[in-house]
Amino acid sequence: MYCGPDDLRAAGFNEDQFPNERLPALCEQATQYIDMVTGRWFEPRETTIRIDGNGGRVLPLPHFLIEAESVKRNGVPTADYVLYNRMEDRDYPKLYAERSWPQGALNVEISGLWGYVDITGDGAYVTPPMIKRAAMKLIALNGSEELGNAEATLSASERGRVIKETTDGHSYEMKNAASVASSSGSGVSYTGDLEIDQILDLYTARSMGLGLI
Repeated sequence: MYCGPDDLRAAGFNEDQFPNERLPALCEQATQYIDMVTGRWFEPRETTIRIDGNGGRVLPLPHFLIEAESVKRNGVPTADYVLYNRMEDRDYPKLYAERSWPQGALNVEISGLWGYVDITGDGAYVTPPMIKRAAMKLIALNGSEELGNAEATLSASERGRVIKETTDGHSYEMKNAASVASSSGSGVSYTGDLEIDQILDLYTARSMGLGLI
């Protein structure tokens, strides 16, 4: 999950409005919503994905592959690949092979650790801070009829002024709340909260021109 009960309590979500027993479910719901909107996930998840071989040396991947455990061509394990798993490769994940990937339907099977994550100085894989913020703001908007301290802690006073920040290679600008278009210019409104919508739009695979499988 992109945030946990400890994160919410530290951000000022009080127990009267957000009882302890509700927090895990609220965190899970926010995580699932972000995954659905962006077409990505933002924590390391171990899984196996099968994709179509394209007949070329470069094989685009539907998600960022942090660590590969095994790769199979037509059911046969192969070590003939180069994994692009640098942080600058996150928006265009791919595998390279000297011998072209065989064309076919779901004939390339890749097992490993996947996710659009940040890497800390000690090598830990973590959720990008802006995704964590979006998750907590989603909970603040949807988890209580009265936002109270949670909304205040999550910078409600920021509405109506411009914010700029650059983090992990992304530069974004939060427009005045009177604007309804996202920072990418897509004009998509997912939640009605401008900051959440801009964060989600920034991190969607669609924003990077990827074709998800």
